[in-house]
Amino acid sequence: MSWILHRHLFIELTKVLVLTTIVIVTVIAFGAVIKPLTQNLLGPGGMLKYILIAMVPMLQYALPFSAGFAATIVTHRFANDNEIQAMSLAGLSYRRILMPHAVLGLVLTGLMFILVQTAVPRLLELMYVVITEDAAQVFVTTVRSGEAFKAGNFLISADRIGLDEAPGEGIHQRIRMEGVVAIEMDGKGRLQTEFVARAGSADLYMTDSDLLIKVAFRDATVLRPGDAAVAFLPLAEPMPTVIDRSWARSPNYFGGGELFRVLRDPESSSAVALARHQLEQALQGAIAIDLVGRSLEATGEARLESVEAQRAYVVRDAILGGGGLVPKPPAKRLAVLEVDQGGVVREASARRASLVTTAAAAQGASSNRLDLVLDDPEAHDARASDERSVRWPARVVGLSVVAPPGVTRPDLLESAAAIAAAKTPPLASAARTAKAHLDELTAVRRNVRDETLSHIWLRFAQPLSVALLLVLGGVLAIWKRGSLPLAVYLMAFLPGILDILLTTSGQSIIKGHRLGFGLTVMWAGNAALVAIIVLAWRRMARH
Repeated sequence: MSWILHRHLFIELTKVLVLTTIVIVTVIAFGAVIKPLTQNLLGPGGMLKYILIAMVPMLQYALPFSAGFAATIVTHRFANDNEIQAMSLAGLSYRRILMPHAVLGLVLTGLMFILVQTAVPRLLELMYVVITEDAAQVFVTTVRSGEAFKAGNFLISADRIGLDEAPGEGIHQRIRMEGVVAIEMDGKGRLQTEFVARAGSADLYMTDSDLLIKVAFRDATVLRPGDAAVAFLPLAEPMPTVIDRSWARSPNYFGGGELFRVLRDPESSSAVALARHQLEQALQGAIAIDLVGRSLEATGEARLESVEAQRAYVVRDAILGGGGLVPKPPAKRLAVLEVDQGGVVREASARRASLVTTAAAAQGASSNRLDLVLDDPEAHDARASDERSVRWPARVVGLSVVAPPGVTRPDLLESAAAIAAAKTPPLASAARTAKAHLDELTAVRRNVRDETLSHIWLRFAQPLSVALLLVLGGVLAIWKRGSLPLAVYLMAFLPGILDILLTTSGQSIIKGHRLGFGLTVMWAGNAALVAIIVLAWRRMARH
C-alpha cells in the first residue's frame, strides 16, 4: 500500500518539477542573452542558438526553485485532500511519507552534480563559441551602420568594411577596412593612442576558446596625446586584445578534472600563460641584453648574429654598463669582430657600445633582437696585412644573441628576476617594468588558484540546495496546509534566495583570497536550510 502511495506522490512531484523547470529555465535563458546583445556580440541569427544552448547551464539556478515549488504544490494538495493524514493514520511516519521527496532530492542532487562538473562547463564554452562565430558579422554590421565597434580597449570605425576569406594560420575570421579611425584606451577608459589609416584589417583568432582580435593599420598616422608625439607608420600593429574579457576562458569553463589539474599546476591555466607571455614580450630586449652580459661574464665574449646578413659579431673585452657595453678593466676600449662565413673580416674597437631594441618599435611591440651602435669606432680590415682603416656601420641592426657553449639560456622568470634586481644600467632601465610584470604574474597565479578553489567548492555546495529545498517545501506544505499554496511556497522561496546569495557570495569571498571566511559564508546557506527544515519538522510533528 505504501509503495503505491509513494509511487503516486513521486510521479506527481516529477510532473510538476519538469513543467516548472521548463518555464523557469526558458525565462532565465532569455535573461542571459541580454548581456551579449547589449555588447554587440550577437546578431539575430545567433540569438536563438544561444538561448537553446543556455538552457542547460541555467538548470543550476532553476532546479532548486523548481524543486521547492513542485514539493510545495504537490504536497499541499495531498495534505488538503487529507491523503497525508490518511497515510499518517495508517501507521506511516512522516519520514516514510516524505520518502519520495528525499529520493527525488537525492536523484536531482546527483544529476545536478554531474551537470555542473561536465555538461554545464562545456555548454558555457559553446555559448561563447556562438558569440565567436557571430562576432565578426556583428563587427561588420555595427561599423556599416555608422557606429564605432568596441573591441577590447579599441573603438574602431571605417568608411568601408567587409568580411574577407580567412588566410589560415589559425585566423578564424578576417575583416578588411578602408578609411579607418581607431581609438585605443587604457584600463581606466582614458585616451591612449589614436590611429588614422588608409586601410586596415582585423583578424579574429580563437585559441583555447579565447577570442582575440588583432588589428593592423596600413599607412597610419599615430597620435599619442600623453607623449605629445605624432608618427606616420607604413604598418602599425597594436598588441592583440580580447574582444570581451568577461568571456575569456576561466575556471568557470573547466570540467571537474580540469579544475583539479589547474589547482595542482596553475601554470597550465591560460591566464597564467598569457601573463607569462606579456612578461616575455615586455622584457624581450632586456632579456637579450642580460644574456649578452651573462655570456661576457662566463666566457669573455658575446656572439650576436644577423640572420638576414648571414654575419656574426663577436664582442670582447666588455661588460654591461652605460647604455649597453663598456670596456672591461684594464682595457680602455672594447673589441668587436665581424665574422663572415667562419672568418673574421673586420675588427673594430670603441670606447663604448649601445644595445638598442628598436627592431619592432615601429610596430608598438618589443623585440628580442638588438641593434649594436659603437661610440667612436676604429675599424680595420682583418684580412689585410697592413691593418688599414675601413668604415664601420653606424648601426648594425637585427642581431640575435647566441648563447655560447657552457652558457644556457636562463629561464624566463630567472631572467626577469635578475632584471628586476638590477641597479646599474643598462638593465636598470627595465627593472621597474620587470618588477611590475612579475608582481602581475604572481597576482594572476594567486587569482587562478583561488578562483579555481571557489568553483570547486561551489560545485559541491550548489547541488545540495536542490534536495534541501525539495524537502523543505514538502515539510512546510504539511505544516501549513491551511494556508494558500503560493504563501507556503514563499516561505521556502525566501530561504532559497538566501541560500543562493550566500553560496555565490562565499564564492566571491574565496576569489578575494579569504578561503576560510568564504567557505563559512558559502555553506551557511545550506546550513540555514537544514535549520529551517528541522524547525518546521518539529512544528509539523507537534501539530
